[in-house]
Amino acid sequence: MGFPFVASYIAVWILVIFQGLLILALLKQLAEVKQLARLGGVTGADPLPAGTPAPDFEGVDLRSAKRLTKQVFAGRGGLLLFLSPECGSCVEVADGLRRSELSELLPILTFCQGEESPCASFINRLGPEIYTLRGDFEDGSVAKSYHVDGSPTAVVINPDLTIGSYGHPLNVGALNQLLEGTLRTNEANGKPGTAESMAVLSSEVSQ
Repeated sequence: MGFPFVASYIAVWILVIFQGLLILALLKQLAEVKQLARLGGVTGADPLPAGTPAPDFEGVDLRSAKRLTKQVFAGRGGLLLFLSPECGSCVEVADGLRRSELSELLPILTFCQGEESPCASFINRLGPEIYTLRGDFEDGSVAKSYHVDGSPTAVVINPDLTIGSYGHPLNVGALNQLLEGTLRTNEANGKPGTAESMAVLSSEVSQ
C-alpha cells in the first residue's frame, strides 16, 4: 500500500468526519428553529416593559385539570415560566425547582412548550405545587402576548398583576437572582402591593 493511497484514504475519512460534524450542527440549528416556531416565531421581540399589565391567559393544569388564569398571581406575585422538554437548560431549571422551596413561597406557573406526551413526562420533574399548562402549544398565543423569544424564559409577575422583569435562567440559582433583583427594584420604586410571601422570598434568596 503506497503513500499516495494512504494519504487519499485519510483525506476521505477527514472529509467524512467534517461532513458529519456539519450535519450535526445543521440538525441543532433546525431543532432551535422548531423550538422558536413552537413559541410563536417571536424571535428578537423586546420584553414587555416593567409595570405593564400582565396579558391575560387561560389554560388547564395538566395535573389537576384546574382552569387557571393570571389571577393565580393576584396579591402574591409569582413566576410565569416557558419551558420545553427538549431544552437542556429547561430540564436543569425544572430539576432545581423540584429541590427548592420557591414553589412554597409564591405561585409558579409553567407553560410546557412541546408535544403532549413529552409534556406529560416533563411535569414529573417539577414539584407538585407547580402548575403546568399546555394550552399555549397550538398557536403560541401566550408566548406572543408576553413577547417570549425562546426557552427557558422566566417572567416575574408582581402582586398587582403587572410585569416585574424577564430573564432566561439556566438554573434555579439564576432564577433566584432574577427574583431578588425584581424585589429590590420594586422596593426602590416604592411599589405597593408586595405581599408577605414576596418579603419572605427576599430574605430567602439573599442568604
